[in-house]
Amino acid sequence: MLIKKYLLILLCSSIPVFAQNADTTYTLTTEIGLGYSRYFTTMNYPDLNKNGFSGTFRIMWNPEHLLSIGLETGYQYLYSVEVKNLETEFGNTDFSASMYSVPIFMALSMKIAPNVKLLAGSGIYFLFNNGNLFADPLESKQISIGAHGGISYSYPLTKVISIGGELQYSYYYKIQDQNISLQFVFKYNLLAW
Repeated sequence: MLIKKYLLILLCSSIPVFAQNADTTYTLTTEIGLGYSRYFTTMNYPDLNKNGFSGTFRIMWNPEHLLSIGLETGYQYLYSVEVKNLETEFGNTDFSASMYSVPIFMALSMKIAPNVKLLAGSGIYFLFNNGNLFADPLESKQISIGAHGGISYSYPLTKVISIGGELQYSYYYKIQDQNISLQFVFKYNLLAW
């Protein structure tokens, strides 16, 4: 009987007791980015405006590992052009055109330093063209596969809110053009468990 008591005391005293860790292992975050984009193309129009606005919306699942996965969409203004009195074989006309894209991507990010992440994604771009030629509206839509990569920095303001910046390079396979964007990013932790 005495041996059983000693074994029970030894067993209970040998069980390690740890304080509960307050850090969470998993988070689900939303990231919203707004900023400037620059389009790089082989089109050669003197009045081609390759500067525009870009926006990103991303939902990311962040496990305890360095790699995070999620979905991304957004808006990238690619170019616009306006030509007055354009000479064509059918006569002179005013011409205008613009293009923007909406990506639907699977996104990955990897932490490489405190508050610094590498970004990558791949999926499809919906390309929307609008314009006017001989006073007739022009519209077309096409789909292109594409990819992007970049780097981001975020500074935590609270446990759930961070702000920062992001530099991103995008490539459109169908039109074989590129885009670079620089964005201000707002990040919010939706869930933590």
